[in-house]
Amino acid sequence: MKKSVRYGVFGLLAFAAIWAVIARWHKVHLVPSAQDTSSRAIRIGTNRALGTVTPYVTRDKGFFQKNGLQVDIVDFNDVTTLMEAFASGQIDVALVGIAPSAIWQEKGVALKVVASANGGGHVLLTRTDTGISDLKGLKGKKVATPKPGTTTDTLFRAQIVENLAGLNPDRDIQIVPSVAASDMPTSLFVSREVDATISWEPFASEAETRFKNAKVLFDASAEWRKANPESKQLYPVNVVIARQAFIDSRPDDLRKLLDAHAETIRFINEHPDAANDFIARETQLDKAVVAAARRRIDFTAQVDVDASQQTLNWSKQLGYLKQVPSAAKLFDLRFLPREE
Repeated sequence: MKKSVRYGVFGLLAFAAIWAVIARWHKVHLVPSAQDTSSRAIRIGTNRALGTVTPYVTRDKGFFQKNGLQVDIVDFNDVTTLMEAFASGQIDVALVGIAPSAIWQEKGVALKVVASANGGGHVLLTRTDTGISDLKGLKGKKVATPKPGTTTDTLFRAQIVENLAGLNPDRDIQIVPSVAASDMPTSLFVSREVDATISWEPFASEAETRFKNAKVLFDASAEWRKANPESKQLYPVNVVIARQAFIDSRPDDLRKLLDAHAETIRFINEHPDAANDFIARETQLDKAVVAAARRRIDFTAQVDVDASQQTLNWSKQLGYLKQVPSAAKLFDLRFLPREE
């Protein structure tokens, strides 16, 4: 009897210890306390592409420190990995395409677009020997594209192929998907596995510099300017998103973060030569390539909501989105400083 009681007591103690461990794990990993949330560094996910390099410039210029912020920049190689980390709470803020932002929100990820990062920059490149002279000439050709659902992918399939060329991207073109931007020039100019690529800056300008037989078939920025002569901005591409939990728990830090972001944008636009030095170093590109690439993109913190929803129609047209989200659902611009 005594032995049975002893084992019973031991079992209760063990059970209590296990639950103590579970409760501690839950507290630390799933539900951080307000103190933990407010004291830790802001984790920003991005990459060293031309339009999303801004946080590195902000850090280099000391604007985070100036605003009293501790920031950890996490570099990602592709948008899917970045958004998976964002969705799981590993990062608080991210610079990512407007299309993936809306798509992941529709999947149930609680996020808001809180600022813009850049617009424009997409170029449809071919070779001079392919015989392709216009967009209709893409019929029957192989075209390298990035991952489905990205802003670049939706621009190419919906706007360029369907709306402008009048072709069906699934039937009329041999699309080679999920090609990395850095690999596209090799596929087009070296191995010649494809007849065209939908690239973006700075990869387009770098390819034009390296390969003399490069031919621009469609410059999306130039075409946007023709179609929207009154617009001060190019079509939206990359934006700044924040997790809803971060917005709710750290509104003051978000405001300071966007102040630093806006100050960085002003520096880039007002001091292009010095900014190009920073960007060239961070992206490991020649400064001349960066300067050439910037002719096709713009850096802006201000969000053009109407233009953003216009570009999201491409995602809806392709079935990536069930519906274009309302401005109230996708955007929260309360913390963004207005242009002076």
